[in-house]
Amino acid sequence: MARPRAFEESEVLDRAADVFGRRGYDGSTMAELTAAMGLNSPSIYAAFGSKRGLFDAVLGRCSAREDEHWEWALTAPTAEEVVKRLLTTSPAQESSRILVHAGLAMGSENADIPAALLHRRQSAELKLRDRFEEAKRSGELPVDADASGLASYVTSVLGGLAMKAAGGAPHAELREGAEQAVAAWRAISDVAAAASTSSRGAAPAGELSRDPRRFSADTALDAAMKVFWTKGFAGASLNDLTEAMGITRPSLYAAFGNKEALFFKALDLYQSLRKDYLTEALQAPTARGVFEALLRGALRDQQAEGQPRGCLMVLNAMQGGDEAQPIRNEVLRRQAIGRDLLAARFERAKRDGDLLPTVNVEGLVRFVQSLMHGILMQGGAGASQRELEALVESSLTMWTASAELPISKD
Repeated sequence: MARPRAFEESEVLDRAADVFGRRGYDGSTMAELTAAMGLNSPSIYAAFGSKRGLFDAVLGRCSAREDEHWEWALTAPTAEEVVKRLLTTSPAQESSRILVHAGLAMGSENADIPAALLHRRQSAELKLRDRFEEAKRSGELPVDADASGLASYVTSVLGGLAMKAAGGAPHAELREGAEQAVAAWRAISDVAAAASTSSRGAAPAGELSRDPRRFSADTALDAAMKVFWTKGFAGASLNDLTEAMGITRPSLYAAFGNKEALFFKALDLYQSLRKDYLTEALQAPTARGVFEALLRGALRDQQAEGQPRGCLMVLNAMQGGDEAQPIRNEVLRRQAIGRDLLAARFERAKRDGDLLPTVNVEGLVRFVQSLMHGILMQGGAGASQRELEALVESSLTMWTASAELPISKD
C-alpha cells in the first residue's frame, strides 16, 4: 500500500530529487523513480499525476529553497553583505544540480521549463538591482554605479558556481571562485570610476572567421552532437539519435560503434568547432585581452544560428548514473586541460608584469570560468542577445578589481 502522501511527501520528493539530479528529466525512468521513492507507479501517478507532475513538485521544492536563500541574502544590512551571502553560501547541491539540469536540458515533455526558470532568474535579478539602487541612494555605492549591470554580473557568477556545484566541484574550489568574485565586488568604487576608461578603451576582440560547419563532414554526426547538446548523454535515447541522424541502429553501430563511442566523436566535433576562440584568446597580448576574448567567444557561441544554446560539455559534466560515469570523467578531464592552459597563460602574465605578483592565479581562473559558465547557462536558458551582451560588458568592468590590475588599455 502506498504511503500517505501528506505524511511522506517531503521524503519521497527528496528521493526523487536524487534521481532527477543525477540523470536529468529525460534520463530518469519510472523504474528508477519508483525504486528510489519506495512507491509503485500507480501510487506516484495518483499523488502527482504523471512523471512531469512529479518533476514539477521536485522542481518547486528546489525553487522554494532557492527563494528562501535569496530572501535571506537580500535582508543583509549592506550591498556587499548581500553579495557575500549570495555567492559564498548556497542551497543544497542537489537543488543546484536539478535547477541547472532543468534550465539546460530540453525534451518534448519539458520544453517550457527553461523559459519558466529564466523568468524566475530575471525576477530575482530585478530584486537585486533594486537593492543596489537603494545602496546608491544611501551612498553605499557610487552614484554612477550601473545597478542593472552589477545585478547581472552577480547572477551570472551565481549561475556559474551553480553549474560547478552541479558538476560535483569540491567545496574548496567553489569557495575560491566565490571569494574571487566578492573581492572584485569589494573594489566596486574603483571599478565604477574606471569603467569608462577600461571598457571603452579596450580594443574589441577580433571577429573570428569561423564556419560552424567547417569541421563537420558528416551531417549525421552533427545531428547526434545536437541531440547530446540538448538532452545530455543519459537523456538521449537511441531512438532520439537514429531519428535525428536519419539512419538505422545497425548503421549507427557500423559507422560509430556504440552510444558511448558516438558521444566521444560528437564531443570531438563540438570541441573542434569551438577551439578557435579559445586558441585566439590565449594568444591575446594581455591577460585582460584573454579574458575579453573568452567572454566574447562564449557570447558568439550563444548567438550562432542553427546551433543549440548552452554548452554540451557543461551539461554532460553533470551526468549521473553508472552508464554515464565514463562520459562525465572524460568531459571533466577535457575541462581540466582548458583550465590548465588558462592558468599557464595567467602565470606567464605574472612573470611578464602584466598581472601583479600577488594575484592568485587559481582563484582568477575559477572566477573567469564561473563567468563563462554563467553566460552559457543563461544563454541555454533563453536569455536574449541584449541581456548576454550587457552581461559581458558588466563583467569586463569587473576585471580590474578581480585581477588586482592597474587600469590599463588593451
